[in-house]
Amino acid sequence: MYERTIILTEDKRLEQFIKHLFRSKKREIETILPLLTSLVSIKNDIHKIGNTVNIRGEFGYFIKNYGFPYMLIMDYQIDFSLPLQNDPDKRKLVRTFLLAYALLAHGKGFENAHANIVFIITKDQHSTMLQFIKNPVLLFGQIRTKDQRINAIIDSFVKNREKTRKYFKISYIFKPIDGKYAAEMDRLEKIMETYDKIIESISEPETIKPSTEMISEDLPSADVICRAALEKIIINGEIRPIGEEEKTKYLEKNIHIIGAATQRTMPQVKDRIIATFNAMAKINPFKKDERIFIILPESSIIDGSFAISIGTFLAKKLSEYTRVSVDIGKSNLDKLKRSQGFFAIEDFIIKNL
Repeated sequence: MYERTIILTEDKRLEQFIKHLFRSKKREIETILPLLTSLVSIKNDIHKIGNTVNIRGEFGYFIKNYGFPYMLIMDYQIDFSLPLQNDPDKRKLVRTFLLAYALLAHGKGFENAHANIVFIITKDQHSTMLQFIKNPVLLFGQIRTKDQRINAIIDSFVKNREKTRKYFKISYIFKPIDGKYAAEMDRLEKIMETYDKIIESISEPETIKPSTEMISEDLPSADVICRAALEKIIINGEIRPIGEEEKTKYLEKNIHIIGAATQRTMPQVKDRIIATFNAMAKINPFKKDERIFIILPESSIIDGSFAISIGTFLAKKLSEYTRVSVDIGKSNLDKLKRSQGFFAIEDFIIKNL
């Protein structure tokens, strides 16, 4: 928790100065995950799929492995060359991370955490940023989704200014002009000192436990079943004739996960999903914009790792299929909502409502 820092800026020289400062303080920096380290990768991904779900999935993976970032340092405005209606103020990435942090605040173990964000701004944005520091609620002014549950979470921040001020620690440095990086590094060093004091003054958030008990039994991996066509069915990537009972049980082109989808079994389950797509390509291929349902019946067994595991998998491995939806039973869905990585899968569930 509060170990690694994420840096997202178009100014590569500034990025190197920041990294040098952090290394001198023996602070870790994220360098591996492309969607948390490269604005070029982020731009390409947004243009490819039309939204930021992959970025949220990558951020969820980061949180799962390292906890909250020590700092998220990012340009306040970034031009991704999107249509005006999709990003009118060049703050699409800012909204993405604010929303991810807001959803995390409602997850078990993060209630008393702090989102430490440092914006890189221009001089003419200074007065606006001072307002945000004083009242972070203002940052949520243009964040709205099609899901009323998420909007309710946003509204809870807007209505509770003290809660928002406590959770979001907003600071800034200026974009250096004429090579004057030293002054901004001094400013950032003072911010680090302030954050260090905040972190030292709070107790470590409780260890996050999965919303369901980890399954300790040696359960076999869930079967992945898809009725490929009128007379064909795919089971774990193998194509065979469909039985009479299966004809009444499975709808064509729906993917069913039957059995244990747990931390231990998910690697094989994901392999079976990929094998299903490969087999379908030979018989009745999924179209890139086709509505694809992945169904988990109530009888299937999941644990607290499922949301982040399947959410990240869908965002990365199946990103070209833009209308994948996860249809999950009520009791399992209730468990997922209490799990650490629910926000990584939530977009896929929302599409199914």
